[in-house]
Amino acid sequence: MAGVRFVSLAIANGAAVSAAFSFDGKRVIAVIVPSAWTDADITFEVEYPAGTWIKVVNRAGALYKLTGVATALSEMQLVSGDANQADIIITGPGDGRLVSTNTISEANINQGAARTVVVVLA
Repeated sequence: MAGVRFVSLAIANGAAVSAAFSFDGKRVIAVIVPSAWTDADITFEVEYPAGTWIKVVNRAGALYKLTGVATALSEMQLVSGDANQADIIITGPGDGRLVSTNTISEANINQGAARTVVVVLA
C-alpha cells in the first residue's frame, strides 16, 4: 500500500513500554497486537522535547487508549475506531512509543513475555 508503513516494535519480557519509532511525517492509524498479550490497554507516548516522553491524552485530558485488547488472538485495533475519538491524530515532532497500561489505574503494566506489536502509520 502506497503511503502506509508497518513498524514492528518490541516490548521486552517484564516491561511495559515498547521500543521507540519514528513518525516520519505520518500518523498512527492502527495497532496490530499479537495473539499472546497480557491483559492491558494500549496507550501512547510522544517524545517532546528530545529525551522527554509525554502521554497522549484525549480532548478531555484523559489518556487516549485502545481498550478491550484481546488476550487470545491477534487483532488490529483502529486508532480512530471509537466514535468519540474519530478525529484523533497521533503524531509528534519526535518519536513515539506504545505503553501497556492497567485498565483501571492507568499505571504501566508489564507484559508477561516478550511481545512484538506493529504500528500502522499513514
